Amino acid sequence: MSRRDELAVWKGERRVGTLWRGNDGRSIGFEYDADWQASGVAISTSLPLARAVWPPEDSRAHRWFGNLLPEEQAREALIKRLGVPDDDFSLLAAIGGDCAGALVILPSDQSPQRGGTYQPLPLDKLGHWAAFRERYALMAGDAPEARPRLSLAGAQDKIPVHWRDGTLYLPMGNAPSTHILKFAVEGREQVVFNELYLNTLAREAGLACPVTTMHVAGRHPYLMVERYDRTGLGTTHIERIHQEDLCQAMGLSRSQKYQSFNGPRFGQCVQAVREACRPPAASIQQLLTWQIFNVLVGNSDAHAKNVSLLQDDRGRWQIAPAYDLVGTIVLGYHADLAFSVGDQFNSMQLLPRDWQQFASECGFSYPFVKRQIAELAAKLLALGDSERLRDALLRAGLPENGWLRLQQQRQHIQRQCRRAQRW
Repeated sequence: MSRRDELAVWKGERRVGTLWRGNDGRSIGFEYDADWQASGVAISTSLPLARAVWPPEDSRAHRWFGNLLPEEQAREALIKRLGVPDDDFSLLAAIGGDCAGALVILPSDQSPQRGGTYQPLPLDKLGHWAAFRERYALMAGDAPEARPRLSLAGAQDKIPVHWRDGTLYLPMGNAPSTHILKFAVEGREQVVFNELYLNTLAREAGLACPVTTMHVAGRHPYLMVERYDRTGLGTTHIERIHQEDLCQAMGLSRSQKYQSFNGPRFGQCVQAVREACRPPAASIQQLLTWQIFNVLVGNSDAHAKNVSLLQDDRGRWQIAPAYDLVGTIVLGYHADLAFSVGDQFNSMQLLPRDWQQFASECGFSYPFVKRQIAELAAKLLALGDSERLRDALLRAGLPENGWLRLQQQRQHIQRQCRRAQRW
């Protein structure tokens, strides 16, 4: 096997293992290094240390590392910009330097740079990106070694950045980022306002959710989201925290993130969290609250890749803060929930029997679930149209006319919370 067919996987200054390209040119295998297997921790609940080698034919390791990569139109635009083949190994080689979580993926003859370097983010290119032009122009450069190596999963256009002293920087090589910039899809700028609203609402209602602010490049808004998988924000010593999403934890491919497309039911996700997290109670409670919140606000895109687990230094897992909270139903996207309640996917047609079935498959009592719904619905009714929330949004960068643009979303939440009184 030639060196160009291998990539090294690092966590901090320790080598975790090796990725290699399968004989078919597209599949990926993974092997834990002997030293890591002897004294490290498993990088996933689906890739235990008891087994050292995960060959390409097994596909489980491929699914895990493939879940680190961008999807759909974001993937297509990135491949076109970088001029790399459309396969997961080539993309990991090109952009695996700063992934979600703590792992860094580098050519086999390289090791992570201590500290890393940063370049000021070109504001003209940021403006082009926000204006739906030259997407991924920031990833290109005259020399490949001078390009940022940044990977974020998902279909939405986003880039990791380093925010320091009021200035945005692009991390170079494997330097860690501190924030994520998120951009609207062309013709869908309302999604930026909506996500700011729901992230702020979630935080005000007591859900763990990253600090999110709105900014403008030219005339186009974008979001800046604080990374929860980093420590030392605001300092010169940024550390990565390892994480995995539920598709990775359950050994699923990114194409299985929706229940309707051969993905897990919510009860299976609850069981996966119950088995992974110790103690599990707080993580399960947060997962349940997340699902109820999505039902009440109309987030039909709350799928298995939008739930993650964080790992501490001893290998223990806990659920991560909520992210990607968007009122997709109000914005005109697909109305079916990513996870059904019972067997009902339409959040506006739910009945008590749906929640009874939901509670049973999750291992909860129905009275307990009903109390959780009532408590969260009461909070959202009180907060959703309040001056307190409006002031919090203005502090987060919402323009003065933004509150009016959110009227339809606020009304949807009010209707859903009133429906919840009958559940």
